[in-house]
Amino acid sequence: MVFVSNNIMLSPTTLADAAALVESLRDKEIYDNTLVIPYPYSLEDAQTWLEDNDIFTDENGFSRNYAIRDSAGKLMGVIGLQYNYGLEADKSEFGYWLGKAYWRRGIMSAVIIKFCEIAKEQFKLKQLEAHVFAYNTPSQKLLLKTGFVQQETFAGKYKKDGKKIDAVKFVKVL
Repeated sequence: MVFVSNNIMLSPTTLADAAALVESLRDKEIYDNTLVIPYPYSLEDAQTWLEDNDIFTDENGFSRNYAIRDSAGKLMGVIGLQYNYGLEADKSEFGYWLGKAYWRRGIMSAVIIKFCEIAKEQFKLKQLEAHVFAYNTPSQKLLLKTGFVQQETFAGKYKKDGKKIDAVKFVKVL
């Protein structure tokens, strides 16, 4: 367990998080701002995702995703590495989401700052990247606030619900 503050901690996800995942990820606004989270989000989706995390951890000896929890241990969101350049690379894309009930409280800013420390110290990464939908200005502001630099915009980079979506790449050297 990693403490972000007195009331926020990071820990591995567990199968016991399934119901909390479903509760938060049934929100359409979270779906709209993420690429791979299905909608409506089901218990089966949560269990499959959690099992995939467990398989990754078993195969590699470490967890790539962290549950963001309050002081009582309740899951508020998730942050994790994508390893889109491979496990041996010194950089990775990362993703995150926070349940809507926790938005605009400074939680994710503190989590991202701590996560960058973990990425550098524990995973020996030298760079983190995030790709954000161009219309998701709150996430773009969050990344800028936490020391990321906007690098480029990709027209039509992603496809969701049959529509092409522009994305903005943010990078932070650790």
